[in-house]
Amino acid sequence: MIKNLTKDSLGYAVDKMKLASLADSAADFLTKEQLTDAVLWKKFVNQFREQLDGTNLGWRGEYWGKMLRAAVTVYEYNRNETLYGVMTDTVKDMLTVIEDDGRVSSFSRDTEFNAWDMWCRKYVILAMMYYYDVCRDEKLRNDIVEFCSRVLDYIIIHIGNGEGQKKITKATSAWLGLNSSSILEPVVRLYKLSGKKEHLDFANYIVEEGGADGVNIFKLALEDEQLPYRYGVSKAYEMISCFEGVIELYRITGIEDYKTLCVNFAKAVAKSDVSIIGSCGCTHELFDHSTVRQTAYYEGIMQETCVTVTWMKFCSQILRITGDTFFADQIEKSFFNAYLGALNTQHKKCAYINEKAKRSDLLDVYLPFDSYSPLRASRRGRKVGGLQFFSDTSYYGCCTCIGAIGVGIYAKHALLSFDGGLALMFFDKGEYSCLGGKAKVKVDTRFPADGMVKISVESQEKLLFKVRIPAWSKKTISNVGIIKGAFLEVEVDGKTDIELDLDMSVYCQLPITWEKDVIYTSSTSTTPGVYNAGPIEVLHDPEDDKFISLFRGPITLCADSRTGKDAGSVFSFKEENGQFVYSDCTDKKIADDDCLVKLEFVDEKGEKFYLVDYQSAGRDWQSDIAAWLKTK
Repeated sequence: MIKNLTKDSLGYAVDKMKLASLADSAADFLTKEQLTDAVLWKKFVNQFREQLDGTNLGWRGEYWGKMLRAAVTVYEYNRNETLYGVMTDTVKDMLTVIEDDGRVSSFSRDTEFNAWDMWCRKYVILAMMYYYDVCRDEKLRNDIVEFCSRVLDYIIIHIGNGEGQKKITKATSAWLGLNSSSILEPVVRLYKLSGKKEHLDFANYIVEEGGADGVNIFKLALEDEQLPYRYGVSKAYEMISCFEGVIELYRITGIEDYKTLCVNFAKAVAKSDVSIIGSCGCTHELFDHSTVRQTAYYEGIMQETCVTVTWMKFCSQILRITGDTFFADQIEKSFFNAYLGALNTQHKKCAYINEKAKRSDLLDVYLPFDSYSPLRASRRGRKVGGLQFFSDTSYYGCCTCIGAIGVGIYAKHALLSFDGGLALMFFDKGEYSCLGGKAKVKVDTRFPADGMVKISVESQEKLLFKVRIPAWSKKTISNVGIIKGAFLEVEVDGKTDIELDLDMSVYCQLPITWEKDVIYTSSTSTTPGVYNAGPIEVLHDPEDDKFISLFRGPITLCADSRTGKDAGSVFSFKEENGQFVYSDCTDKKIADDDCLVKLEFVDEKGEKFYLVDYQSAGRDWQSDIAAWLKTK
């Protein structure tokens, strides 16, 4: 075994926590409705017995690992014993699918190392690594390391630059090898446990290959001259996953270039592709300069939930290695808008499933996540991302499997430690026990419904307590401490009470004007799962400048046609002294649905209309909603 060097500026501090917030409700919903479903877990493991992915070059094999990784992060928050038991059972079940030579795949032998095979194998090892961190059975932990080592050793025999081997960027027919190269993260995590030189050598090999066939995404990120949407391959989720592996490699090697290129990439994505709801991609799931093109009309789907949570997870990694609260701001925006908005708490069913299946014997179930989120006037629940059908005529989707990790990541990073103290990153009502029980933190607030936050800190030892000041809070008032940069700093010796008043004034954002651009994708599919690379020139429509978006704190405000004004209408706003005229009427529902925030505005004619928080809008999957509002 080798020592796990972290190289992090911020670390995990919480021994136990209990929130009374939207995060807790989401974790509870997912634990009950999805993560403790033993039948579903069995079905996912069976994909490695049936190996049906080889028949359609699909990705059913990703489901188990995606959902187990998500389940672990939720468990780290709620410590639900039923969830732990179900996870343990499915891990033991997965350990039985390994073949004599170490092969584990949802593809048959004659179709292996193609399409999404490596991607699915990646998720098996990665999820095992996550479960290992919470496993309380030492024998099972050893079994996991042995299992994963055998799985990876089989891969190493077949993938590489040697005679008879296939290059990792050629071990797929999709996205120039991004999906296969993303196995870097579990390879490095496994090396920390196995200590096998072959595993580290394989990790270095993946980086040397550059992540994509003919495109070295790591070199491009280090040079920092091109934005990611111009790299030449544009699949957002898979590309971010590759960079997560580089972060893990940085933690064990300390090579500063690895840290630099990952931070460069994160900042570049935020600059070029993060939308007003905290997701990426306005051309299905691809980097396409969404920051400037997000008001352009696109008939297809956009803002994928897989991308949302992967961006949140990557930001959490960059937050820990840098301590830069910019990335906490990013997580918060994604969580309160794109992420919570995707939760299907009303058990709605997507008509797309029946259209795609075209079969009368379909086992119709609801999925706990929506896959895509609209920006201009459109509806939720339009399509199921990564839809695959099982042999029992049921189905599942990629976003549904990965979704739960979003709330786990958010909760896990609410309170972090640093050398000399604690840092509160998010403002959820709840209680935390930290640093081996030596410190306790209690937060009382209605945030994000309003900006008043009361924090009580008790510590047996003197420490520095930091509270993140969000970038959107232009005027922040506190009863104690000193604001230094992005933090309020308070010396705690015994017990200290902090009162924070965050600025919840409504503010707006206008589209960024542009003329023409080049992107590396099109919506024309020539091979299943593969889109044309481009380059494609896209032209700006001046009509796309006639939009406005409004925010209150971290919340993106949204039109919902159920409030009386169609989301596709033209909006105007009465102003007084340079401020929008509005009043808070959150106690009034949207039709039959509760909402977190509901504001009453007045237009230039004196007529009233309402905007609500994005996550509450359109939950019936029938009404049009719009985050970008059309103006004159």
